[in-house]
Amino acid sequence: MNSNTKRPPDERELEQFIGGVLHQQPLRQAPASLEAAILRRLAAEAARPWWLQGFNRWPWIARGLFLALSAGLVWLSYTTTARLGSVWQAAGQSAPANAARAGMQMFVDLSQALQTLGGMVTRDISPLWIYGSAGLALLLYAALFGLGAAAFRTLIDINPESARY
Repeated sequence: MNSNTKRPPDERELEQFIGGVLHQQPLRQAPASLEAAILRRLAAEAARPWWLQGFNRWPWIARGLFLALSAGLVWLSYTTTARLGSVWQAAGQSAPANAARAGMQMFVDLSQALQTLGGMVTRDISPLWIYGSAGLALLLYAALFGLGAAAFRTLIDINPESARY
């Protein structure tokens, strides 16, 4: 067996073996078209204005102004949120809000009554009847779909030549 094809028993030796084999490989040069395309792309990136480049390529003054403006906008958003919260709280205690709350409570009471009624009705129905009716409904839906497809095929004459166009 050739010494290059022997498998070293240790992982570290295997790593060194693979590294040695890879270092022995000749370097390959990129095709000229790829090299030219990469150089064109790099030149186009360098020609872009500074505000379209990454933040770390911006001038120091622009970075400082941007950070100061960002901090000011954060402060403004916190202040606005706090003031809107107090306005919302004051609006929640007004007469229209109380009327809306009373209307919503009526819907909540109605939904609870319907839930209680549904619980009373379904408590006395056997699960066999529920599953059976669900299966029957599914079977009827499939039959309706099949009959509709059959009626379509019967009433609309589709031949392969006209279907292509």
